[in-house]
Amino acid sequence: MNHHFNNQAFDRAFFENKLSELFAKTDIACSKEQIDKMVVLLELLCKWNSSLNLTAIRDPKQMAILHIMDSAVISPLLCGDNIADVGTGPGFPGLVLAILNPDKKFTLIDSIAKKLSFVRTVMVSLQLKNVTIINDRCENIQCENKFDCIVSRAFAPLSRFVGWCLPLISDDGTFIAMKANLEKDELSEVPNTVKIEEIVSLKVPELDATRQAVLMTPVK
Repeated sequence: MNHHFNNQAFDRAFFENKLSELFAKTDIACSKEQIDKMVVLLELLCKWNSSLNLTAIRDPKQMAILHIMDSAVISPLLCGDNIADVGTGPGFPGLVLAILNPDKKFTLIDSIAKKLSFVRTVMVSLQLKNVTIINDRCENIQCENKFDCIVSRAFAPLSRFVGWCLPLISDDGTFIAMKANLEKDELSEVPNTVKIEEIVSLKVPELDATRQAVLMTPVK
């Protein structure tokens, strides 16, 4: 049965159990308190999505897998403490990673203001002190304190991601590009300003689809 979502229908207890179950299928530590925050994030996404059209996914159970878990699986790959999420949209993977890694700093970057207004709401609701937002295109940003790690999820072809973000990454930083469908052509067009270190297969619980992360480092 396909229930149209309304705010009354959001079952927090169900999603606490569901997310606990999903995280148990990964090697990612997620405390009860962090699960609770993920549930609030999910609830807010459902609530805001009806008016702001933040994501094409309407079903909260699908959101739990395709937004929360799909974002969480790169947490073990993060390096350093100063991390940027470019093209974050309504905060994925950045918000999920910030909940999982309270000791790291996250800068969520997007050019679309309405999506960042949602991110700001979540930051306030969850009191996320480790998140900053920048409403601009990544290629326009001047950055004093360069990032240890720059992540993106379904953001742009690798060559453009690297081209736009190279000025923002520290010399020994790492790019992590999350990809659903990685084509050989896209890999071959990666500029020689970076080296592809590794392509990691990501396993998202209950998702029967290919997910990969391309790890790249600046060439010294």
